[in-house]
Amino acid sequence: MKLINPETKESLFQKGDNLVDNKGGIFPIINKIPRFVEADNYCSNFGFQWNKFSKTQLDDKDRSFAFSKERFFSETNWTKEDLCEKDILEVGSGAGRFSEVILTHTKANLYSVDFSDAVSSNLMNNGHIDPNRFHLFQASIYDLPFLDNSFDKVFCLGVLQHTPNFEESVKSLINKAKIGGEIVVDFYPINGWWTKLNAKYVLRPLTKKMAHDNLSKIMCSFVEQTK
Repeated sequence: MKLINPETKESLFQKGDNLVDNKGGIFPIINKIPRFVEADNYCSNFGFQWNKFSKTQLDDKDRSFAFSKERFFSETNWTKEDLCEKDILEVGSGAGRFSEVILTHTKANLYSVDFSDAVSSNLMNNGHIDPNRFHLFQASIYDLPFLDNSFDKVFCLGVLQHTPNFEESVKSLINKAKIGGEIVVDFYPINGWWTKLNAKYVLRPLTKKMAHDNLSKIMCSFVEQTK
């Protein structure tokens, strides 16, 4: 898969611990992951969350439950045969719940992207499964380091409601799919004005200003009290 500078579309090649192009573009490779965005961005709280609770959404190792597997194949309506040796783009991978499904249950080549440092948890969780088929990147959905028309399948689950511009996000995904390729997305519905009365929306103006460690302690304490 050819990598490009998302801004200039120049081809990238590895030079030491960086990806560079012939016109001076440079992107660091940190913890084996190419980074195309600043570490401190609007998704930094997600990075904190998924690095702290890195295995929360992963299917049980002894397969006593497989919620992520069931959701992935149910929502996409893809089969293992559909994905065999295909190039798949996953945008918004988090700690890798669906990355694990693809790497474990299919023979697809997976190119997985997240805007936050959750990619570090994804690498920790899934990097050992098949490194030859697994390629991780920290990048924005709006500036993906791939040529247009590159992927057989593209999916983005549980992510679009968190992006600044829904239409531009979907457009970016469409651009990366090959002609005749398939794209699967989902998002939280807005069921009238009362949707905003949900606790997560009411509390968000307060919680987003709190230090990650302090908020984590409060939430963990709340969970303990409600057991």
